[in-house]
Amino acid sequence: MQALEFLALALVNLALIVYLFEKGFNFWKENRRLKRLVNQHPEMKGVHPDEDGLFVFESDDSLKVLVLENDEPGVDEPFYVREEDFEEE
Repeated sequence: MQALEFLALALVNLALIVYLFEKGFNFWKENRRLKRLVNQHPEMKGVHPDEDGLFVFESDDSLKVLVLENDEPGVDEPFYVREEDFEEE
């Protein structure tokens, strides 16, 4: 009986060690990924890439079509698209 208790205790300790090692390794890997992503730029201090939307630009389909299919060079003016521009096509 005492041998079974010792075996159960050893298995629980082994499982706990494996679990803690995996947690520590994943924490280290995630921190390394975040440091590489922001590349230690001074302006990126305090920015969390997963929480802040700085790395993803979301747009609707009409803006994607306008930007991706535009072959004409642009001018240095504010960007504004009217609904009539999309209805002509």
